[in-house]
Parts: sequence; structure tokens; C-alpha cells
Amino acid sequence: MKPIVKILAVGLLAAGVGVFVGRMLAPKPDPIPTDPLGKLQYGNKLFANGKLVMPPVDEMTRYQLQTDGQKPFAVVVSCSDSRVPPELIFNQGLGDLFVVRTAGHVISGENLASIEYAVEHLKTPLIVVLGHSHCGAVQATLSDKPLAGHLPQLTAHIEPVVRRLRETHPHLKGDALSERVIREHVIHTIQTIRERSAIVRELHAEGKVQFAGGVYDLRTGVVEWLKLPADLGGEPSTPAHTGRESH
Repeated sequence: MKPIVKILAVGLLAAGVGVFVGRMLAPKPDPIPTDPLGKLQYGNKLFANGKLVMPPVDEMTRYQLQTDGQKPFAVVVSCSDSRVPPELIFNQGLGDLFVVRTAGHVISGENLASIEYAVEHLKTPLIVVLGHSHCGAVQATLSDKPLAGHLPQLTAHIEPVVRRLRETHPHLKGDALSERVIREHVIHTIQTIRERSAIVRELHAEGKVQFAGGVYDLRTGVVEWLKLPADLGGEPSTPAHTGRESH
């Protein structure tokens, strides 16, 4: 073998070994969780890091969903805010989420019936209430200004949380109060769902339905998962509460 050929052969071998070693030492991607909350947390991590993986939306996917029916793994009760689309925030596709949206994620008889349909007929095992930073419905409630049209019916659902916090935390003002109301209103909405729906309450008691609550940050794209009262399930599964302290 000529010297130049030997040099090329050795170089190629070394390059191949280098690639193999590099692949062995490279950090492996986190495994995709199989539990409902874990899927949402994993998907939100992709979204917040700008690494969305487009779920299939092709004709075959649509055909299968039509013929086999929908089997969403989570109900997401969220605000109607155009900046808070649950399917994108959690990197989910067609048939994955049963989304119920109203401004301020307030609960009426109609959207409560939608939640019941999902957990009873579709056997969806997780109910998530998703609030978000800079919520207009919360800000409207805090403003104490007269509201036109049907808006007072909306803010009436948030006013109990505002009154309670003003009584128990009179030092909270401005953004600190707004942030605390947003977080407490998420928990209040979960409690309202459980209290007003015998179907949800029974399925939760049987361990067939779980609750989770989160607050989506409009700027960072991260969902902070909140610690719930013990009767609603307590801490969410990992990754745990981010550690941001309430004011």
C-alpha cells in the first residue's frame, strides 16, 4: 500500500472512531413520558426551548381519528387568550387534548358539561386548568371599573378570589396582587369543577381522574405547575413545582 493511501486509510479510520465515540458520549435525549401530565410537561419543555416537533396532521391521521374516534389524554381548561393555544404550548396534535376555553377559564354549566363528556364518555384521565400571566380577565376584575355588556358575568367568577386575597393579604398591590390572583384562581377553578360536578367528583374519588393546575408565562413560554390542596391531589408529578414563591 502506497504511503498516501495508508495515510488516507488511517485518517478515515480515526474519523470513524471519532464519530462513534462522539455519539456514545453525546447526551441522550430525555425519554418521552407515558403518563398524561408527563407528556404535557415534556411537550411544554420542547415548546419553551423552541424545539417543537410537529405532530402528524396528514390524511391518514385524520382518517384514523374519524374512524377510530378521539381518545384525548387530557382535558385542558384554559383562557381564550389568543396567546395561549394549549396544543402548541404542550406540543400536542390532533386528538390529543380536549380543550375547553373561556376568558379567564371561568366555569359555566355549558363548559362543565364539556368536561364531563370528556371524562365520562371519552375516559380522559386528567383535567388541567391553565392560567397565564397578564390575564386580561383578572386585570379587569382588579380594576373595579364598571364593565359593559356581559363582562360582569365573567368577572363575577373571579371576584371571590380577589375579595379573599384582599382580606388575607392586604399588603399585596399591583403586579404582586395580580400574579397571586392568577395562581389562586387556577386552584379556585379546579375546586369549582370538582364541587359542581358529581361526575368529576366520583371519578376523582375512584382514582380515574386527576387534577393539575399551571400558569403559563407569556414571555418565557414555560408552564409553572402549582401545588394543589391535598384533597385535589397535592404536588404534581415530576418535574415538580418550580420553586417560585407566592407573595
